Amino acid sequence: MPVILDMPNAEYHASTHLSSSGAKTIALQSLADFKYAERKETPALLIGSAAHTLTFEPHLVDTIWQWDGRRAGKDYNEFKESADAAGAIVLNTAEYDKVNRIAEAVRSNQAAAELLAGDLVCEASVFATDPDTKVDMRARPDGWRQDIACLLDLKTTIDPSPEGFAKQAANLGYHIQESFYRRVLELDGHEVDGFIFIAVGKEAPYKVGIYELDAESLMEGQMAVQYALEQYAIAQANNEWGYSYGELMTIRIPPYSFKFTEAN
Repeated sequence: MPVILDMPNAEYHASTHLSSSGAKTIALQSLADFKYAERKETPALLIGSAAHTLTFEPHLVDTIWQWDGRRAGKDYNEFKESADAAGAIVLNTAEYDKVNRIAEAVRSNQAAAELLAGDLVCEASVFATDPDTKVDMRARPDGWRQDIACLLDLKTTIDPSPEGFAKQAANLGYHIQESFYRRVLELDGHEVDGFIFIAVGKEAPYKVGIYELDAESLMEGQMAVQYALEQYAIAQANNEWGYSYGELMTIRIPPYSFKFTEAN
């Protein structure tokens, strides 16, 4: 399937192909959590989306609308409906200022600025089918430097330091995301020589870190992706998504809860 450069965000997320987020949910949580997963429009998600737009595609600044007031009432509802119809993101004044500062911080970083130059394709939608499990997959890299075969991913974080971002990468499955994206693009016939995370702090002074995962982290991600694909394929075939923890079990309250007797 050819790479789609102009697929609307809503259409992409409506696809039934397995995404990296779905694979992460299966690998780190469960099939049941994946089955019931819902994409909610939270303030954090909106800020992240707007930061991505202003960082990778600053010419699309008109798709970020600013609302100065309460997110309630007739005027706001009409404004939000207009924004939704235009495919725009609505932020309040403080949020709008924040995402502009985040984007400015990233683009002011020399290493990040160099990565954002060149033959950069943003938000390309790539689809493929895994030949072993027959699972349909999809990926949508933030940025794709086709001239150097490198994928770019922007992450906002509380702690953009090497140690802090490494912890966030593990907790949120960024190693799984990278492995999944690599797999989709390579299955679709595209070479991927690098995958770079641009981490930027959520709060001032909006520090920026440029990171890539080591071989061991990537191997863990590859194994997680393989596990997720196999579990997903089985669940699809049998329509069984592991809603329970199994048969009757005897459990014990935690040791710290014992106050009148001693735990063995």
